[in-house]
Amino acid sequence: MNQRRKQIILLSIALLLIFSISLIVSLFFKEKWLWMDEVLSYILISDPSVVHMNDALVSNMDQNPPVFPNLYWFIGHAISQNPQFLRAVSVLLFSGTLAVFYRYTTELVGTPVRNFLLISLIVAFTYLNLTLSTQIRGYSLFLLISLGYFMVLHQLIASPDRVQLLIAFFILGLFIVFTHSFGLFYAAASGAFFAGLFIWSRNKRYAYVVLGHVLILVIWLLLWYPNFAIQTEAGKPHSWIPVPTFFSFFTIVGELAPSLSASLERKSVFQILPILRFVLVVGLWAYIALPRLRTTRFQFLVPDKAFTFYLLAGFLYLIPVSIALVVSLFFRSVFISRYLWPSHLLVVYQLVYAVYFFLDRRPLQPGRVAVRVKFLPLYMLALAGFIFYQNRKVNVFPSGVLSYLPQLNKQYPVFVETADYFLPIWFHDKTTKVRYLLDWDTARQPSNILSATVEHKVLKSVREKYQVHDIIPSRNFTRSVVPHFYVIDESSNYQIEHFIETGRVQVIRELPIALEGHRILECTLRS
Repeated sequence: MNQRRKQIILLSIALLLIFSISLIVSLFFKEKWLWMDEVLSYILISDPSVVHMNDALVSNMDQNPPVFPNLYWFIGHAISQNPQFLRAVSVLLFSGTLAVFYRYTTELVGTPVRNFLLISLIVAFTYLNLTLSTQIRGYSLFLLISLGYFMVLHQLIASPDRVQLLIAFFILGLFIVFTHSFGLFYAAASGAFFAGLFIWSRNKRYAYVVLGHVLILVIWLLLWYPNFAIQTEAGKPHSWIPVPTFFSFFTIVGELAPSLSASLERKSVFQILPILRFVLVVGLWAYIALPRLRTTRFQFLVPDKAFTFYLLAGFLYLIPVSIALVVSLFFRSVFISRYLWPSHLLVVYQLVYAVYFFLDRRPLQPGRVAVRVKFLPLYMLALAGFIFYQNRKVNVFPSGVLSYLPQLNKQYPVFVETADYFLPIWFHDKTTKVRYLLDWDTARQPSNILSATVEHKVLKSVREKYQVHDIIPSRNFTRSVVPHFYVIDESSNYQIEHFIETGRVQVIRELPIALEGHRILECTLRS
């Protein structure tokens, strides 16, 4: 084993250990409450019956394919169902993805130490990595499978008729569309890429890859589309995701690239920064890739594996974003950064490749390498500390309301208007009688928040599939069932206001709460 390969292996292991240890340890120094989607995942994963879990999965309760819940179900029931353990599994999948990504891309371009610095910094300063890698959700698994899919696609550019690669592509292609519905967009993009290669090169061997894409789609349609149609009923009459606007588009795609401060960019004066990041990534790809495509014959491009992966990365970054935008504008909004998370890896490679395109790529002097290696342990310690500190600050669950619950009389139930509050409080706080009211008429009011109808259908399925009777249908919202209660009323939601306006609910008093857009009402139901 030569010195370079040995260094790549050691630094990939270091990357794995730094991110996995820092993130896992930080889990025990922050709020341990699961947020809404994690609670839904945990309900499925902790189901004693895998058959019943899959039956519940194919309902309005969840809108994702079956690979993630089934894998975590087997891990949880074989080892531990502790939420922190399951979160650690997600962290390990994420860190393993980074290690494989570093090793693969460093074999293509750059030097081991410089790539370690570039990749680790870009990843550490991308806030999305912290929020998604520590969740009991399918995102880390989706990221890992996507990376394998991208790598195999890259190798198929040079060897489109190699049987082992075609089999690996087919298997990973099935996994990517059966792990997350957004995988269909990446499959569509890669299919378009190889169809383009087939037309440009006139190489009939690329037809094997194109036909492989068609077969993956056919299998998905036969095996999963009927279930997908049931799941998407939760998104009617509209998605919970807002339709993208000019600024929200750039904010969402901007989250796939590093940022010095995510909170700073929420201020209007800094809204230009996400736009600049997107323009930078796309502009670099156009500046580097397009001139070479115009001036170099196809057969001379294929041997340059670093460039072909750069070409593929840019294409697979732009096309899924474009598909998601079109679907969101003309059908149903799906434009959200966490669905696009695999594109973050593509952005990382594009930035790394661009560095070597513009910088002097002559071999570094031994003395300069020694200096870098000498200070590398200090950098690793600083990186681990930074990741620990940053992730400790991340809190996905909106926990501000929790401090007001102890002042309430424990004899009376507390109604909340969102699943964001109901599911975590119901799951973690056994002392509060938290309730959620299922009322379709108020949920579908045009003035109500978009997520109201989706949450109604999701929690209706939770009640039916798992007998959660703290979720109360409006027909049971009577004085004999709940004569006296509290409501955490959110200004963005229209529910309790309807019952107050119609005289069905009488407000006894409003309790003080210093939480913007909230009020706590003590109420009784009139007969």
